[in-house]
Amino acid sequence: MKMRLKCEGLSKNSVFAIGLALNMVVGGVDFFTGLDIGLTVFYLLPIAFVTWFAGRKAGLLMSVVSIITTVLSDILDGKILIHIAIETWNALVHLGFFIVVTYLLGRLKHELDGRSKIIAELKKALNEIKTLSGLLPMCAWCKKVRDDSGYWKQVEQYIAEHTEAEFTHGICPDCLKKMEPELYEKIIGKAEKPGGGKET
Repeated sequence: MKMRLKCEGLSKNSVFAIGLALNMVVGGVDFFTGLDIGLTVFYLLPIAFVTWFAGRKAGLLMSVVSIITTVLSDILDGKILIHIAIETWNALVHLGFFIVVTYLLGRLKHELDGRSKIIAELKKALNEIKTLSGLLPMCAWCKKVRDDSGYWKQVEQYIAEHTEAEFTHGICPDCLKKMEPELYEKIIGKAEKPGGGKET
């Protein structure tokens, strides 16, 4: 885990340099083991490393470098080139294999990064969401709510502090009738009368 985090903190040039060093190590082992033992699959180590930490383009470049390394290793080992077309074909087949692996690894990394980003955003959103749950102690007379610290607050204040809700104020017909009967009669009373346009 620590190694992965360190590698993710490296620049693309540093990652490519490490991949190049890995490529040379594999090429050296390929040279010293001779022509009888094939080590082509081990060139995927630097390719995968570079693709994962530096991106698909860097991985494709490392694929080309790996093909050059394998061909040079074979030539230095004394491989007899039967026909240039056959050798070119074999090199292109290996390159195609490396390119497919590079593409798939790049795609996988892209998908995982996308999921990690979504998970981080969801965690952030979850932390920001404030919800009410459980029992709320409320005064039977003034309707204030007691918070966790023991302080009594207006319902509006308490809900605003614990949710994303915002309040606007109005007056319901019952309170209007009780507090301002003349205004109630003027606004609502006329509408309730048979000739006022509202059915009773």
